[in-house]
This record gives sequence, structure tokens and C-alpha cells, in this order.
Amino acid sequence: MAEHGPSTTKSRKLTDSPLLFKGDFLLKDEISAVLFSLCSCKPVLLPYKFVSCNAATPNGGAPFRKAFCDVEQLEKGFVLGDIFRRGVTILIDFLYGKIPEAKHERILLEVLVRFLKSGEMVDLDFENKADMTAVLANHLFGKLAISSWYTIDERNKLKSGQKENKCSCSDKECVLTGGYGDTSIGNPHVWHGSVDIIIRNEIAIQNLEEESEIPSTKSSKHVNLRNDSQLVAGTIVSSFLQKRLHPDLSNFLIPSIGIADDTMVIVFYDSEHDVLLESSPISLKSISCEYKFSLQAVIITWLVVNYRFLCTGLTDNMIPYKAEFFQQAKDKLTIYENELKMQNVGPTIVKERVLPSEWHFSEFLEESRKRLGDWPRTLKHEN
Repeated sequence: MAEHGPSTTKSRKLTDSPLLFKGDFLLKDEISAVLFSLCSCKPVLLPYKFVSCNAATPNGGAPFRKAFCDVEQLEKGFVLGDIFRRGVTILIDFLYGKIPEAKHERILLEVLVRFLKSGEMVDLDFENKADMTAVLANHLFGKLAISSWYTIDERNKLKSGQKENKCSCSDKECVLTGGYGDTSIGNPHVWHGSVDIIIRNEIAIQNLEEESEIPSTKSSKHVNLRNDSQLVAGTIVSSFLQKRLHPDLSNFLIPSIGIADDTMVIVFYDSEHDVLLESSPISLKSISCEYKFSLQAVIITWLVVNYRFLCTGLTDNMIPYKAEFFQQAKDKLTIYENELKMQNVGPTIVKERVLPSEWHFSEFLEESRKRLGDWPRTLKHEN
């Protein structure tokens, strides 16, 4: 695979475009600083290889929550911006007053600029994991994707107690741009299970915080997002699945997002070249305002949820650092390559029964209830 050089796509000057940042030099300066860090080593991108795992257990597959992945870091470090060359180029061109000619890239750029101009503010301090998942889906991941549709694991609706189209944020008028549904992926004979969010049926997001059994406390303080087996297993399944569903993709470096304790990490797996990469932790919250997302998290999220258009895949110097997953899963590798699916994977989830708000009581029922209400007194008088 050849190294991806500078973009040769024609660009045009920003004149009366709605993308023009009039008087927003400070914000452009902050964007420039984030891009510089993405082209340096913050966050870093580290390759891993498997020592052992339960990806191919002989007696049936393992659900994600019971996945076991013993991985070790390889002696090499990479830079996140190197796999998002198209996205980085679009943003640098934008800083110089240019926008791309391609319509879908202009739309993507407008999505990001609109988000930055809106000054999105949201409280992420939730005791309920399900509420935090819904708010992040609705106010971050969904808003930065080219399509705002996403699916949240339907079991989260039962935990949050929210109506199906309502967001869990403090704004009572805020509605979800996505919905609740079946987010299961994989195959019961290998790794499988439900993820917390799926963006456009492509990108898996796992909320790895554990629910506390003690009211008004959070157990996420000790969550370690690095090398999380559940996240790694879900990423590998997602990569094989997307490769089968979309064989025409320009590359198969598929990302997944893990979130916990106001932090996220991105895990990538290329199921063609067998390369596993993980970013260093990325803070979701802004240092200057706890109710705003950090600019670094916003730009990285934008790159990741739109990876199909902005990710340029592995560079030549990344390919030799094999994860050795093919060897670990060799007895069931054909299942990963050919038999993974989306939805209806594993046990059927019992759906919540929505009861009606109005009931009809016939004269018979009313009379019966009256008789039952009088029963103790009647019995006492008869005795």
C-alpha cells in the first residue's frame, strides 16, 4: 500500500460561503493547535499484538462482556493524524480559506463548522450510564456524523426511563435524532454481543463505565480504557463485518470508540492487514468549561465517525506490525470473514411492553370491584 501523499483535489476560495468564520480568528487558532497536535504525537497511536484470547473457543463463542484479550504493545509509536490524511488536509485548507470541490466533503466540513459555531453545551455528569450514553449519542457523535442517525441499545431505554424520542439531557424539549433498537453484531459461535451505540450501522461505541450499586456514586473512577477486552473484541468483529458488508471501501481500518469517566479512546483494526491500533485517552470535557466538549475531542470524533470519507488507512510503515489475530482465531477465522452479521445475534431481547394511558372499564367490572370492596363488611355482618 502506497503512502498517501498531499491531496491533489481542487479547492476554491471561501468568499460568501456559510463556512466563512468571520471574526473567529481565535477559534481558528485553536483548531490549528489541535491539528498540530494530531500531526505530532497527541494523542499517540500504538500498535498491539495478541498473546492470547478467547476469540475461537471450541465450545461456542464468547459475548463481548466475557471477551478475554491479552495483548502487548509493540515497540513502535504512530501519530493519529497519519491515518486521517484527507480529514487533516480538508481542515488545514479551511484554515487557509479554501473548501474542497467535492460536495460530500463540503457537507462534512459544514457539519463540523456548524457544531463549533453552535457552542454546544451539555452536562455529562450522570449517575446513570444509560443517560450518559444517550446524551453523547445525541449531542456529540450524532451531530458530527454526515448523517445524524444512530441506534442506541434498546436495553438502555429501560434503564434510563426516558420516552423513546426524548433525550436525557436537561433540555426537556430535546429529542433524539436516532432511536433505540437492536445493536447486536457478530456470530454466536465467536465473539458477539450488543454495543451501546452504532452510528449509521457502521461505527460501534461502547460505554465501558460500570453501574454503581451504591446510589449517588460512580464506579467509573477506576475504569481503565486502555486494552479493554470488550472494546478490542467489538472492534475486531466490527472490522470483519464492515469488510464483508462493504468490500468496496478504500481501506478496512475500522474504528470503534470506548468511553468512560469523561474520557474516550479510539481502537482501530484492519481485518485485511491484521493490524490493531489504539489511541491514548482523549478528554471529552473542555478545560475552560466543564459543560463543553474539548475541541480535540470534537475534531477527533468528527474524523472517526466520518472515517469512510476522512480515513486514508494504514501507511506502509504500519503494515508490518501485525496483531497476529489471524493465528489466534485460525480455527474459526472463516466465521469472522464470512458469517458475521448485524442484529438478531444471540439471545432475543425481551422488548418493553408499553401500556396504554387510558383504560375502559365496563359496568360489569365496576360492579365487580364494588362487590369486592364491600366483601369484608358483608362477610362480617353475615357472621
